[in-house]
Amino acid sequence: MRLIRGRRAVRPLLVALFPLHAAAADQAADVAERAIRLDQTMQALKDEVIELTTEAQSIENTVLVPDHLRVSVYLRVDVAGLLLDEVSVAIDERDAESHRYDERDARALLSEQALQRVLRATVGEGAHRIRLNYRGHYADDGPEDPPVTGSYEAIFDKGDRETELEFTISRASRFGDELRTTMKQWRSLP
Repeated sequence: MRLIRGRRAVRPLLVALFPLHAAAADQAADVAERAIRLDQTMQALKDEVIELTTEAQSIENTVLVPDHLRVSVYLRVDVAGLLLDEVSVAIDERDAESHRYDERDARALLSEQALQRVLRATVGEGAHRIRLNYRGHYADDGPEDPPVTGSYEAIFDKGDRETELEFTISRASRFGDELRTTMKQWRSLP
């Protein structure tokens, strides 16, 4: 009999606690819903910041480097295992602008069809001399191996629109170790 009486005594207590449990569950659901709304609001703010930053960068580029004066120089590495340490680019008699690579960035440049902008500058219309120099090493080189170096110099014609130049470092032949650098000038259609 005691057992039955004990269960009967617990039942009113459980019935009394049930509303508290339901209220706690409702409160937890409300907190979860507010957390989701807060997360959505934060994400929307992040998206707006990215959009505003992109617009501001575009305006800054247009003001500081107008389209009709802009020259953009890109670099591609098509030599397996060639990790660049540094690249420098100079136009006409200006000081060269250098870009140094850490291990991660040098490996990223080896990805298929990877292209990196290494210079954006302003120049007037007409013929201009451009010089590219690079220094690097092969991934399997030891500390005693000499660095891999190369340079390229060319003349390009700057029109009244943005000019884009693409330098590619590749092998001179499929079977040799000699490297070559080539340049393409991309032109936009009128």
